[in-house]
Amino acid sequence: MAIKGLKKPVFGEYNFNGAAVTYANGFVCGKAVEYSAEIETSENNPLYGDDEIAENDFGTFSSGTLTLNTTDLDQKTSMGLLSLKKVQVNVGETQVTELVSDDDAKQKPKGFGIVEVHQINDVNKYRALILTKVTPQIPADAATTKGESIEWQTKEITCLIQRSDEESENYKHPWKREAWFDTYAGAAEYLKTVLNALDTLNATSAAGTSSGKTKITITNPVAGATYKYSTDGPAPTYKQDLTSWTDLTQGEDITAANGSTLYIAQVNGEKKAIAAGTVTVVANEGP
Repeated sequence: MAIKGLKKPVFGEYNFNGAAVTYANGFVCGKAVEYSAEIETSENNPLYGDDEIAENDFGTFSSGTLTLNTTDLDQKTSMGLLSLKKVQVNVGETQVTELVSDDDAKQKPKGFGIVEVHQINDVNKYRALILTKVTPQIPADAATTKGESIEWQTKEITCLIQRSDEESENYKHPWKREAWFDTYAGAAEYLKTVLNALDTLNATSAAGTSSGKTKITITNPVAGATYKYSTDGPAPTYKQDLTSWTDLTQGEDITAANGSTLYIAQVNGEKKAIAAGTVTVVANEGP
């Protein structure tokens, strides 16, 4: 058996309510290139008797370092990973979105998951690994000019690995969880469910045909997919039942206040959310 591949680096916001740990607003962090988790343990504490080790208090997990190389970090991923804020500035007649690193950018813990592809007796198996509490460090900025050929440059993210705060029947401050699957789809579903990671849904809004109306266009549509929307929110969690949300048909007018936030989602056959996003409404304000 051997490892032969790596897929799906996922982060989710870490939340502890005093009893259980949950994750929110999960997202895929580019495409995995390489990762490592270096673990530090306390020293063994042996008791010697009759000139040999009679008992031993073995070392336990103390902390660790996650290093992830990913293809790139776009603005949305950087915001989620590093808790950056978004500012709109005007450059001439063009509005530009800035990501700002300042005193408000506080490093916050996340959950991290990834899928290793193993070959065992000529059959692919998929190990889905979750580090329960990691805190991303500020990454370095570096790039190399293009020469006669392209030198591919990836992003490196370093995170502190810690124990989870959860202490329950099944989890006594875990720092790692893992599960094995026969299919990649099963492993990916595990990460999405635990880390609450919906696929990203992108959309635009344009003024509708009458006052108070807008038209929503999904810019990354999936063939045959079903969409729903809410003017109230909040953003759904993974596999949340959205039966109560309103069906969204692209190209048809819907009622929404100009400048408000519209919550949109792709749902499966059971009306449960599998992708989500938001769009700022551009509505027809009438004569």
